[in-house]
Amino acid sequence: MMEQRKTKFIPTRASYKNCILVIMLTMSIYILENSPAASLIGGTLFTYVIKPLLWFGVAVFIWQMPHIKPTAKLRHKKFIYLWAFIFGVAYVLINLLAGLLGGIGKSPYSHSLLGIIKNLIYVVPLLTGGEFVRSYLVNSITKKENYFVFIMIALLMTFTSFSINKYLGLSNIEGTVQFAAEYFAPEFSHNLFATYLVYLGGPSVSIIYLGIIQGFHWLSPILPNLKWINTALIGILCPIFFLMTFNSVYSGIALKKKQKEDDDILSWIVTSIVSIAMIWFAVGVFPIYPSVIVTGSMEPEIKPGDVILVEKITGIEDINNLKVNDVIQFQRDGIFISHRIIDILNTEENGLQFKTKGDNNQSPDTEPVKSQDIRGTIKYKVSKIGWLTMLIKSDKEISIDL
Repeated sequence: MMEQRKTKFIPTRASYKNCILVIMLTMSIYILENSPAASLIGGTLFTYVIKPLLWFGVAVFIWQMPHIKPTAKLRHKKFIYLWAFIFGVAYVLINLLAGLLGGIGKSPYSHSLLGIIKNLIYVVPLLTGGEFVRSYLVNSITKKENYFVFIMIALLMTFTSFSINKYLGLSNIEGTVQFAAEYFAPEFSHNLFATYLVYLGGPSVSIIYLGIIQGFHWLSPILPNLKWINTALIGILCPIFFLMTFNSVYSGIALKKKQKEDDDILSWIVTSIVSIAMIWFAVGVFPIYPSVIVTGSMEPEIKPGDVILVEKITGIEDINNLKVNDVIQFQRDGIFISHRIIDILNTEENGLQFKTKGDNNQSPDTEPVKSQDIRGTIKYKVSKIGWLTMLIKSDKEISIDL
């Protein structure tokens, strides 16, 4: 029996032509959806009948094309499916945790039996057709971890996720930045991770991951009601962590390293969640956030290099509960200051204000603190661990003795 020789994967002219055809089909649906024709057909008819049929047709068309296998070996498929499921569930749980901390709202979608059926009719063909497109393009163009290809395909899928009117409505820099952070960048991050998943395991893997996320979004009666910056952080960081994690884990499996899969799954999930939680904590997503003290105005209780944990002021009730001797953090001229309340002033002209003083200062602060400038109250102190931050940010040399 002759030994089969492994040949290098080289995209053929026919595969390139098919890729161009698939891209043209995708863009044709996108253009039709954003054209006056969709309105003439009727919004409901187009959304729940024409568009699902078009995407279902695209999936069938690609299914009939010459089959191009994904990169991962067959014996690794169950492992990849399991991880895709875990990542999808982890993303939902992280969103729910953020919702518990930042607020939970009622879903805007109908959850009657008819409403659920309509949502499924809309989502399932769109998800299936889109992932068949993604998988065909990736696996027809490359059989290596080519991140340029991954990024280009992720950009295509992200661009077509939003209506043309959404782009045309971006009239100023502030609105553009918020749209990019809250919607475009998170969608791109999910698409980049989904592109890596189809590269390894084909469309079924990314359908598992995105299906769990979209199922939660469309079918859950409650959804997190977060500020746009928190939505951006979760939507961008989670898929990137998932991509880094899965890339490392799968590389170890592919190289046949001796490791227990169950231990890997648990350890990487814990690592990802802890890492994300640490970033959230550092940027102030949680009700308590850290801050480094750089001056000695509150000595001896709080010294330079100490890290204080500040509990956020979230409403007028928290302001009214402040009392003399509370140590607060407030903002003045772009600087965060942590001083003690020594008197509370309440006048008709200026409203509720607070007179403050640093414990180590000889005189009180020159101006009272307005309610809207207060960020929070100091609850805990951790000594010395902020010295590294001060060293990194300092423009001056710090002596080795210090």
